[in-house]
Amino acid sequence: MKPQADDPHQLLRDIHRRFAGSGAEAYRTTSETLSFDRLYHASLALAETLARVPDPRCSRPVLIWGHKDPRYLVAYWACLLAGRPLVPAEQDTPAERLRQIVQTCDASVVLVADADPNAPTQLHKTLTGSDVPVWSVDLDAAPAQDLPPHDAAPDDVAYIMFSSGTLGQPKGIQVTYANLADFIRWQDQLLAGASFNGVTGNIRHCFDVSLFELWNSWLRLRPITALNHADFANSTGYIRRLAADQVGLWVSTPSITRLMLRNRRFNGTTLPALSTFLFCGEALTKPVVQSLFDRFPGCRVLNTYGPTECTVAVTAVDITADHLAAPEDLPIGYARPGTALVADPGPDQGEIEIRGASVGRGYLKLPDKQGRAFPAPGCYRTGDRGLRRADGLWYFGGRIDREIKVQGMRVDLDDIEAHIRRQPGIEDAVVEPYMLRGEARALNAYIFGDHTADVLKQLAGQMSRELPPYLVPRFWYAGFEASLNRNSKIDRAWLSEAARTADHRHVHSQPDAETLS
Repeated sequence: MKPQADDPHQLLRDIHRRFAGSGAEAYRTTSETLSFDRLYHASLALAETLARVPDPRCSRPVLIWGHKDPRYLVAYWACLLAGRPLVPAEQDTPAERLRQIVQTCDASVVLVADADPNAPTQLHKTLTGSDVPVWSVDLDAAPAQDLPPHDAAPDDVAYIMFSSGTLGQPKGIQVTYANLADFIRWQDQLLAGASFNGVTGNIRHCFDVSLFELWNSWLRLRPITALNHADFANSTGYIRRLAADQVGLWVSTPSITRLMLRNRRFNGTTLPALSTFLFCGEALTKPVVQSLFDRFPGCRVLNTYGPTECTVAVTAVDITADHLAAPEDLPIGYARPGTALVADPGPDQGEIEIRGASVGRGYLKLPDKQGRAFPAPGCYRTGDRGLRRADGLWYFGGRIDREIKVQGMRVDLDDIEAHIRRQPGIEDAVVEPYMLRGEARALNAYIFGDHTADVLKQLAGQMSRELPPYLVPRFWYAGFEASLNRNSKIDRAWLSEAARTADHRHVHSQPDAETLS
């Protein structure tokens, strides 16, 4: 039976207590394993140490630095038990960015989740100018006698995620223990009836979609088979590990799955235990789902949607064959219990507002952004457009800030992308402005999949017959290697490189088109 304590911090303690005495594996990498019992004792010992760090209010965060290492789980639980807000950071975070995060959140300690004994010294040098202590995480520390005495209040901050897309001051998103407990309780309903012996470890811990993997492992005492992103290209090796570990729950962005589908071994014959696919973080496309239905007959595909500001995800739906056959894009789901989504009614899709128990505390030390995005407690303005059907099913309409002007005409880049994705044989597409001397002068279309210049020409021609000329991209690219950002989404900032290296390209000529010079 899953713990059901009403108090959020007590709920976490009850979940953690179930680890004691369990020899089952909790985390598997290519070089190390961690049992639940070992996780229990190591995190308890570290929590006791953290509780002694001077901080009367237990409010100063602890930064966890590492990538796909068992020590990350130990550090994570130690922070939760000690009531210290945790801040995950990846090892490849640029030094200046890391220093900004440490300074912005006023970190009390940096925990190094890495087996290299020299890592703490190297990281301390990276943080030159900061007096924050840097500690290694010990998997075999002397066990503590009991949990630290501190009990976190429901409104205390449990974790802070720093947005990967922020170019200026890092944007720290605060999520409370009450928010986290609400998410944890939702998992029982979300995956009701699902049975699995293992969970993927696809997502970097600095991206909150990883909480789907972590908490479904911890609630069911099932191991995580971690994917080191340095080995991302070795999909065959990871598939072999997933098969050996009988992993049954797959969590990822659509971009990760699209890359895995390039490997013919990613199928139900090689991976007979893999039966549930859960997606979050990006728009899920019909070709990806159809490929999964073809390769994993009878599998379950869950689509979810939600911003980090609202504790990972706020909607979910099982995708069916009827959704694939419908003219609309795939739905993003029904609102989860305790959360409501609203949008202005009208002929166009309105901005989605999220209200309820999932809405976090907001931004750290950014009052202007806080006021705009969080107009009232428990209310978040997403900047996303959406449409709700009469039965409560929601559809995503793209970002409001993806509307731009090209040579005086207002265009919505998300609408154009969606139109391209609906064309037969298209896996996915990204549309970005072609910039000339700081001004958007045309549109670039990047088409994912195995397509030739002739296919690009046909696509452009089809678009020109269906849309006004100013909505048809001028420059088309295919035959490039996709690059993912730290959150395993398509790296839009990298697309200029894709334009340079693409094997296939097409320039669409429009009547009366202005010369781009």
